[in-house]
Amino acid sequence: MRRCSPILMILVLAQGFFHTAKADDIVAPASKRFNTHETNAVPDFQKHVVPLLGRLGCNSAKCHGSFQGQGDFRLSLFGFNFQADHASLNDADRIDIDSPADSLALAKPTQQVDHEGGLRLSVDSWEYNLLHRWIAAGAKGIGNVDGNVEPQSTVTDQDRVAGVALYEKAIKPMFQDHCYECHGFGSRKGGLTLTTRDAALRGGESGPVLIAKRPDESLLMQALVHANDNLKMPPSGKLKAEQIADVREWIKLGAPWSSQFGPDAGRNARQLAALHCEPAEIVFAESGQQQIRVIAHWDDGTREDVTCLSRFQTNDDSIATVDNDGLATSSGAGDTHVVVFYDNGVTAIPVLRPYPHSASAQISSSNTDTELHPIDRMVNAKLKKLALTPSRLCTDAEFLRRVSIDMTGTLPDPVEITKFLADSSPDKRTRKIDELLERPSYAAWWANKLCDFTGCNPKSISSLIEVAREEGYIQASQWYDWINERVIRNEPYDRIVEGIMLADLSGRGEGMPTFWTRQSLKEPKDTAMSVAHAFLGIQLQCAECHKHPFDQWTQADFNDFGRFFTSVTTTKRQSRTREKTKLGLLRSQTISLEPGDDPREPVMNWMRDKKNPWFARAFVNRVWAGYFHIGIVNPPDQFTPANPPSNPALLEWLTTGFINQNFDMKWLHRQITNSAAYQRSWVPNNSNRNDRRNYSRAIPRRIPAEVMYDGMKQATASADKMQEVRNNLRRRASGHLSMRMAGTHAMKVFGKPDRSINCDCERVNEPTLLQSIFTQNDPLVRMRVADSDWVIDIEDAEAAKQQLNFDSLVEQVWLRTVARLPNSKEKQRAKQHLSSSDTIAAGISDLLWAMLNTKEFLLNH
Repeated sequence: MRRCSPILMILVLAQGFFHTAKADDIVAPASKRFNTHETNAVPDFQKHVVPLLGRLGCNSAKCHGSFQGQGDFRLSLFGFNFQADHASLNDADRIDIDSPADSLALAKPTQQVDHEGGLRLSVDSWEYNLLHRWIAAGAKGIGNVDGNVEPQSTVTDQDRVAGVALYEKAIKPMFQDHCYECHGFGSRKGGLTLTTRDAALRGGESGPVLIAKRPDESLLMQALVHANDNLKMPPSGKLKAEQIADVREWIKLGAPWSSQFGPDAGRNARQLAALHCEPAEIVFAESGQQQIRVIAHWDDGTREDVTCLSRFQTNDDSIATVDNDGLATSSGAGDTHVVVFYDNGVTAIPVLRPYPHSASAQISSSNTDTELHPIDRMVNAKLKKLALTPSRLCTDAEFLRRVSIDMTGTLPDPVEITKFLADSSPDKRTRKIDELLERPSYAAWWANKLCDFTGCNPKSISSLIEVAREEGYIQASQWYDWINERVIRNEPYDRIVEGIMLADLSGRGEGMPTFWTRQSLKEPKDTAMSVAHAFLGIQLQCAECHKHPFDQWTQADFNDFGRFFTSVTTTKRQSRTREKTKLGLLRSQTISLEPGDDPREPVMNWMRDKKNPWFARAFVNRVWAGYFHIGIVNPPDQFTPANPPSNPALLEWLTTGFINQNFDMKWLHRQITNSAAYQRSWVPNNSNRNDRRNYSRAIPRRIPAEVMYDGMKQATASADKMQEVRNNLRRRASGHLSMRMAGTHAMKVFGKPDRSINCDCERVNEPTLLQSIFTQNDPLVRMRVADSDWVIDIEDAEAAKQQLNFDSLVEQVWLRTVARLPNSKEKQRAKQHLSSSDTIAAGISDLLWAMLNTKEFLLNH
């Protein structure tokens, strides 16, 4: 037997040691460490106390997290405003360090004292022990959480707690009621804003308005007591004596600020580096259960099992449920995610359960995996996990109609359909895609979509009232034309966005300044939300008032991002920084700005960076959703950790390719439409009937409002005018006319967005009863059919005793409406109707009306 060398033995032992150390360095869960009352462990306010309050529901919107609080006790909604929460807990008798068990924070949730929220924990629970130990250890907060310019050493912990409580109770409401109209978030009269402590200490044109601990020297106090005839505030009249006394006491305490509505909420908290879950993916073979373990990784290198402090939810409880302790239970076939929340971390665990069809495991294809389109390799890999068999490819007629609508917003014309169906070459679909991408209607349709995303609304451009003025229509049309020109020449997407983001507001440059000069953007926060939605596919508005419930965003993140757009929003003439400042850019980096800098430039540079997690992905996802009616991330404008992509590998491949192709939009359209996933039939098989998110089949969806309008116009046009109707994009609802038609009855009925809110959901493609009533009875539809130039031509031919071919006429009806030839049964019934009609024109008019009301016409399938 060979002996191991000493060096080898040392290496083996060392490897075992390090492996053990790596496994053992995870701090045990709080449920174990505080399982008994006698423990030396001390809970951390951020790591343990606040998450526990969230898990117990204390800081929810239905309880103390509501904006008015409950029982004179208010916590920040979803936590993460640690200073305000600590101050609230230390107010009144909620915390009794000398006798922790007598603290209301323990007596109420255990119902030793009446509690409207009911029993939340028992006195023999680890939760009770944790809170009791925290109080007994001094009920400490997270240290210096104020983060403002006044040194914290000048304010004692006791004064800070009392001062923040007074600020929340009296000072902040006074500011909101009497000061914010002139010195709030949207106005800086005299250069002064009172929305943050550092802004108040910095002051405005008259200098600092607050001098901590020296009320008589503070301009704010002098203005409130009317010490100077030239400085009397508020303008509405002198405050009550008790209000002035509160302000004086608050300044004496150092004027501490809870930052509940300022930029510092959550800024100086410990940073959660990552939230890891075990297992990383759950695959149920059949009904069963799986326990989830959650590990918090902090920026100082420590790791802790926080399963007992985390909150859990499922995105689809018909597939999987999860209890409060992280036990996931399979409830049906399909795929979803279990979402885990802890501190500022949000992560999602994929949960899959294959469909119960043994034959579905075989994905038939004439190509090997290496010959498949990369999109299909990634889609098929997911289908294989779920035991789903994809539907066959759609027919040529279905493909031509589908791709024409999706890519150009236009129905194919009868000549084009007939020619395509007669073509037997194997590459005809690829050639048709290339042909469609060169048509002006492609640029017109996708310019219309880009106007949707960026908020081109005639009403909001030049007026604050809900009525569009002519100036608004003109500027909206210029906005559309500007984008359309760039899509025509296939300008890279990032350069189109750059032309908007860095537009010269004077209008002298080549950019599009109207995005910034819209009257609807009244405050920097409005602009920030518009930029985030338009170009990043994220919704920031929740973080305006509290920590985002489904994302990492805090108020500090929200307010910093808004400050990038202060100048451009308030002046609508320029974008220039007035003073030296540092701003956090959505947790990616800190930007240093000098006076005179355009703060939009670092935002644009960051967005187009290859490492940006949203910019390219958001556009790729929106384009995918345009072709499949569902995004890889869905809804397409809700990129959050709680709403992960259904196929991460697919989104990553498309995004990487899009960036590597220099943001070439035509490359993206070409890749998607050439895939088998896009070209699949809508007809389900036994395995994929219930699948609507994995692209195993096409999902029929109502055609967009603009296509509906243009399609009816095209279907009823005379043969010699049909190309003019199709190609005159200035008279097309999917083209230039789109700006004028927004808000009209027909467009509203069929879901065309007004572009008045930051949400892709504003465009509605779902069928409704009102739409059926419209297509059957609305005067617009009846007029289209009754005044059809094609029907009139038939009337003239009848009057001239010309021989009319019933077969040809019936085929034309089907080709004009549903883009295919009628089958023999359909043709026979149609010809019988023509024979029984008073005139051939009347019969054709009936057929046209009937076909325009079929699901086959109203849906894109």
